[in-house]
Amino acid sequence: MQEPEAGSRTLFHTPSPLGRETFLYPLCMGHYFCGEEYCVARNTYDSFLMMLVVKGSGYAESLGKDGYRRRIGPGQLILMDCYEPHMYGADEDMEFYWIHFDGINARAYFQYLTQEYGCVLWVERGYRERLMQKFEFLLGALSSGQGITEAVLGFYVTELLTFPQGAVRKAEGELEGASREAVWEIGKTISYMRQHFMESITVEDMAQQAAMSPYHYIRQFKRQFGITPHQYLQSLRLDCARFYLRSGDRTVKEIAFICGFQSENNFCVAFKKQMGVTPTGYRNGRG
Repeated sequence: MQEPEAGSRTLFHTPSPLGRETFLYPLCMGHYFCGEEYCVARNTYDSFLMMLVVKGSGYAESLGKDGYRRRIGPGQLILMDCYEPHMYGADEDMEFYWIHFDGINARAYFQYLTQEYGCVLWVERGYRERLMQKFEFLLGALSSGQGITEAVLGFYVTELLTFPQGAVRKAEGELEGASREAVWEIGKTISYMRQHFMESITVEDMAQQAAMSPYHYIRQFKRQFGITPHQYLQSLRLDCARFYLRSGDRTVKEIAFICGFQSENNFCVAFKKQMGVTPTGYRNGRG
């Protein structure tokens, strides 16, 4: 393997036991300049990898159960499960940022991102500079003699893995099964539900907000969030109910109607199904 060229940086971090059990954290990260012979091939490196290609081109290959081999180039973001065999390298002079990260929810983040966007993503031009700034900030934090708490470090790693609406997309093209416009419209219905969950709203109301048929809206919503719009709406109502049950002295019936349920009985059935206790039992400290 050819070593990275002059001007490249590599920084390491060793999390404490508390950090490992609580936060996302970097194991190592860097900013590399490399030539066409640069290649990394491993059976395993216990972490997850994110790479942002700035200049040049190369390849990335995962040999796990969902393996892939892809050409990579400027403006692309690569995600790899390094617990599986993997390889990546350059075809020509290449510049890229990278971070190996892990932590208590790292696999869940990785699975969400790859299911939503794939393993090779396009970063929209307007967001690339911001993403590079985030890498630079983390590199600066790790190299600073002033130190940084693991909680703050975990926050910035999480921020690096959290993309604004429309900032990235699948390298293969648009999101499968839904246009980016549809994703945006469904996101607006989430805001609508948060503002109106205490009212009697229907799937038809929400679909109308997204300018979709109810059938299409339910399919697209479930694809994005893993649950139906009705399940999401009910969760909002039950979250509100839990707050009121532990705050103030409203009756169970009053809370049911404040939170958008049509009857006290419907509320009690839904609450016990999700929480495993009755609303009164939850108020008394059980559950």
